[in-house]
Amino acid sequence: MIVDNNKGVLHTGITIADISKTISYINRGVELSQPRLLQRAIRQNALIRRGVTKELLHTALSRYIPVHCPSYKAMQESINQIPSTSNYVNDDDSHFNDETVPVLDIIPEVEVYLFTLVITTMLRHGLNEPAAQSSMVLIDRIKSFSRRTLDLFASKAFFYFSLAFERIDRLENIRATLLGLYRTCCLHHDEMGQAVLLNLLLRNYLHYNLVEQAQTLASKTTFPESASNNQFCRYLYAMGRIQAVQLEYSDAYLRLTMAARKAPQDTARGFALTVHKLSVIVQLLMGDIPERGGFNIPEFRVALLPYLALTQAVRAGDLHEFAKVMQTHGEVFKADKNYSLIRRLGHNVLKTGLRKISVSYSRISLADIAEKLQLSSPKAAEFICARAIKDGVIEATLDHEAGVLVSNEIVDVYSTEEPQKAFHRRIVFCLDVHNEAVKSMRYPPDAYKKEIASKGKAKGEDEKTIEELIKEMEDDMDEI
Repeated sequence: MIVDNNKGVLHTGITIADISKTISYINRGVELSQPRLLQRAIRQNALIRRGVTKELLHTALSRYIPVHCPSYKAMQESINQIPSTSNYVNDDDSHFNDETVPVLDIIPEVEVYLFTLVITTMLRHGLNEPAAQSSMVLIDRIKSFSRRTLDLFASKAFFYFSLAFERIDRLENIRATLLGLYRTCCLHHDEMGQAVLLNLLLRNYLHYNLVEQAQTLASKTTFPESASNNQFCRYLYAMGRIQAVQLEYSDAYLRLTMAARKAPQDTARGFALTVHKLSVIVQLLMGDIPERGGFNIPEFRVALLPYLALTQAVRAGDLHEFAKVMQTHGEVFKADKNYSLIRRLGHNVLKTGLRKISVSYSRISLADIAEKLQLSSPKAAEFICARAIKDGVIEATLDHEAGVLVSNEIVDVYSTEEPQKAFHRRIVFCLDVHNEAVKSMRYPPDAYKKEIASKGKAKGEDEKTIEELIKEMEDDMDEI
């Protein structure tokens, strides 16, 4: 909001001229079949939807939507529910009279754009239930069209349709609708719609912890390569969470790392924080300890304090401290939907403590191990030690008759294949980054057509020359 102290006028930085400019981009983009202009309209709308008011929406509705349009009444009722802006003055509308310019027709792209703008304004004012009802009307309206120039605006409408129902906690009611829309986008080769709807379906399944259904959907679909970077980041995060739940920690960590690197650096702080929290847990489940610098990011420092305490407990191998962290910050972990994954870390705490004991003592009784790890009995310690030896966590042997754990001599890690495996992982990651960078490069549109046309022209000239030679040879033969 901007306040003019001299005139005492309260107004937003958004005027009807901004909306008109965006609509002009849409009209030109549809008329000239230029996706570039449609994307410019979407980018410009990012600022408009944050500051648009009820009065501006009323003006846009009367100026651009004809009364006989099927969605006119629904849009008008939705706008009437939005709170009015007090002391609002729009100086740019003083020259315009709505009654003097009757609206006769409108293209579907502008209609969907303005309806989506109304829904986003309702969500911004907390009118979640009315926004959900209005979004259903918008989706039904979109289903009645079959225009490829509408795909970009339809994908935005799909997103806010799901967001409205998520805020009223009724995502399961729209799952069948989303699946039907995804099937339609696949048949129409609408890659932007496919990417958005696939992410919305994965989010829908994960919201209710339906991990197996989400994995089945992901295994039977292919994420479009031409999708936007933001949609690809969301897909990577969803797949990372699915694989983490299914114990595929290495693949999950790889996807989460890619999501964190590809995410916007100046915006989407909430997304980056969510990815970072899950990445910390996956690293701990892999047996690694996250770097301390990851917890010192200024904007994330306070939110990551529970995860820092968790990391310190796992690093120390202290079961008592781990239980204390779970009790203190359990509500935070549940709110982040990471509680079930964190509960798995109890085994990692035992392994870390056992690894420290194995390094510190060349020979130690199972009773002492049970006491140090706060286990119920030496039998439990024997079972855990045997499991750790089998998994390669420690290099030791068990003397069952004497009831002791005997540590083996520490082997130089550089004499094993571990350095080679570490370098291989880094090389694979660098090659993946290079391949993604090449795919993301922009090439001049239709550049190959000019090359083909020039080759075809040269080929035609060559053929013409050969025909002339044959004709000359025939003339020479006639003369002879």
